[in-house]
Amino acid sequence: MKSGHERGWTNARGSRDLRPKGSARQTDTVSEIRNAGAAALSKRLHGFRSLGDNCEFGFVQRYGGVEPSGLLRFAYTPIEDLIRGLRCGFADFGVPGDLRIAVSDGGTYYCHSLHYNIWSNTGHPAGSIDPALLLEREYGRLAHLKRKMLDDLADGSKILVRKAGREEPASAFAQLAEAVWAHGPSTLLRVTEAGPDWRPEPAQPVADRLIEGRVRRFAPTEQAWDVDLEPWLRLVDSAYALKHGEAPTNLGEGAFAEALRLRGGLRRHAGRHPEVALSAYTRAVDPATLGTDKVYVFSSWVWIPEAFGGERVFAAAGYARLGWRDADLSKRACWQRVWAAGRMRAGVDREPVGLGMIGTKRDSFWSYGARFHEGPIPEQGAPPRLPTPPARPDGLGLLARLRSRFS
Repeated sequence: MKSGHERGWTNARGSRDLRPKGSARQTDTVSEIRNAGAAALSKRLHGFRSLGDNCEFGFVQRYGGVEPSGLLRFAYTPIEDLIRGLRCGFADFGVPGDLRIAVSDGGTYYCHSLHYNIWSNTGHPAGSIDPALLLEREYGRLAHLKRKMLDDLADGSKILVRKAGREEPASAFAQLAEAVWAHGPSTLLRVTEAGPDWRPEPAQPVADRLIEGRVRRFAPTEQAWDVDLEPWLRLVDSAYALKHGEAPTNLGEGAFAEALRLRGGLRRHAGRHPEVALSAYTRAVDPATLGTDKVYVFSSWVWIPEAFGGERVFAAAGYARLGWRDADLSKRACWQRVWAAGRMRAGVDREPVGLGMIGTKRDSFWSYGARFHEGPIPEQGAPPRLPTPPARPDGLGLLARLRSRFS
């Protein structure tokens, strides 16, 4: 009997190296060329800095595989306070008595500037460190980041990102731009929500040193980690290309080299439990063969039948997901893509890569086109053009014929 991590993908046992045959030099050269998209995205993400609002763009950069430092990267910053601080160069930020440690509703220590109402996430859970010691450290850390931010503003080479809510007047962003440009020639990126009908579209220049673009949705204010990553990274790539007069990164089919070759034919996945529980359709991979310093993506097209009664269909690329998009269960009888990005953890023998479902043995769905490659988001591509999968297969014979036809 196969383990849950092996069933559903292949008859192979363990985690064989499934890379194409050939010399190591040829394989490495092809991999470098095919992974140029991932390298380009990382380089471009380093060219942006957050102007606060909340921590969402900080997580966009983290999920994209980069960790640039920034005063407002993981900070909640109301726009009127930000404008006031920029106008005076944050003169009173971090002076004695300005900072205090507070606990957020989520149980994390935040460092609050009383003068500018900036709430900086310290990354420390409440109770994990002495607050007095943490406050002393924050005075030093934030003083350094303040100087770095003012230097970046004067230099003007970074693209500064700020989200604009539906209720925020355009005049507020205009005042923000004026306050920024008083320091230097930075380019600003104003980001708005497009809604559920978002489609990839390039960033647009609206004035000198001012770019606008849209993402599908913003993360909830108190859950800034819940990032809809794919629209964000496509916007970042487009805005960087616009500012520097370069072409957008190729993120289409075949842009990234496979990390492992998976059987991507049409598959039916049925629940395995009489009550609601997790059924995994994953392959166990060895992190040592992939490396733990890169971000990998698993993606697949899925078809949710009209009669599906499960609670969730999702992808996994290791246990710790960075970016992801689960199946939209309001969309039935059509192909939609699910994906997850993550890093392989060091010191573990196996990580799961594949699909999962929360449901019962009465629930099932179909998948097609499974891919596992390096990079923070899946390749862009059109839905598969296949015959409509049957609501329920008429026995194993039909399933065998479907596998033979589409594998």
